[in-house]
Amino acid sequence: MAINPDLRLKIRHFFRDHYKPIVIVVIVLLVLVIINRFLIGRESNGVPQTTYTPNVSVLDSEESTAPDKIEKSFEEFIYDYVGYCNNRNFVEAWNLISDDCKKNFFSDSYDTYVKYVKQKFDGNTKRYAIQNYSNVDGKYIYNVKIFNDFLATGLTNQQYTYQEEKIIASYDENKKVVFSVGNYIDTKKVNYMASNDYLMVNVKEVVEKYNFSIYKINFLNRTNNTIVIKDGLTGDWEVGLAIGNEIRSTPDDDISIVLQPGESKVVSLSFEKFYDSKTQPDGIVLNAVRVMDNYTGNPDTAEAEIEIDKFSMTIGF
Repeated sequence: MAINPDLRLKIRHFFRDHYKPIVIVVIVLLVLVIINRFLIGRESNGVPQTTYTPNVSVLDSEESTAPDKIEKSFEEFIYDYVGYCNNRNFVEAWNLISDDCKKNFFSDSYDTYVKYVKQKFDGNTKRYAIQNYSNVDGKYIYNVKIFNDFLATGLTNQQYTYQEEKIIASYDENKKVVFSVGNYIDTKKVNYMASNDYLMVNVKEVVEKYNFSIYKINFLNRTNNTIVIKDGLTGDWEVGLAIGNEIRSTPDDDISIVLQPGESKVVSLSFEKFYDSKTQPDGIVLNAVRVMDNYTGNPDTAEAEIEIDKFSMTIGF
C-alpha cells in the first residue's frame, strides 16, 4: 500500500526536526536494555551455592569424613531414634543406645533416661538436622539439632527454637557401631596418684562428655586432724585442672571436700575440657589443702580456727 506523499513528507520533516532527541531516546533505551540484561545475568550467577554435607567434619579432625559404615548407621539410628521418641516409645529408643552410655551416663536407670528424654521430646512432633562435628580417637561426633515440625504444626504464634546436643557413633569391641546420647562419649579407668604425710589422692576414673570431663577421685586422710580440701572459704580457687598454661577451676561450687581423721571419701568433680581439643590435661591441682584442729566450717569463725599446716598438691596425669 502506497504512503500518502503528504504524510511521508511530514514524517521526514518530523525526524529531521527531532533527530537529536530521537537518537538520545534510542541510546537511553539501548543502555537500559544492556544494564537490565547484565543485572539479570549477575543475579543468576550470584545465587549462593550451598551444599549440605552432613558427614563431613566441621572441625579439623583426624578424619575429615565419617566412614561409609558410620554414615549409614548413624542416619538409620537418628531416623529410628527420633521416630521412637516422637511416638513416646521410649523403651525402643532406650534399646538403641550403647550399654556403656546406659551404664555410665544414666546409671543403668531407664527412669533416669525417660526423665532426660522427655525434656527434649515434649509431645510435639520433632524433626532433626545432623552434622558431623569432629572425629577423634575413633569417636564420630555428630551435632544434632532437634526442633518442632512446623510443617505439621504451622508457625502461627510460634517462635523458631531448637535443642542441640552431641550424639556419638563409635565401634564397640565387636566392631559393631554403637551410639551414645546426651553429649556422653566415654568412661575410662585410670590410675593417677599422689600422696604425702597428710593426704593420699587417687584418681580412678574419668567420664568424658563432649565439653567437660568428670573425674572420680578418692581422698584419704592419713592424720588424726581434719583436712579441708574445698569449702569455699579461702577466697581463691581450691581445686583445678591444669591444661596447657592455665588452671581451670571446677564449677562444682556446691561440693565441699572435708575429711575427718582417717576418713576416706570418693568425690566426682567436673572440669571444662572439649574432647576434641588438641591440648590435653596435665593433672588435678589441689591449691589450698588445710590441716585443721577443731574445724567447724563456719565462715564467721574461720579466721579464729587453728590451722596446723597448709599445702598444695598436684596429681599428675
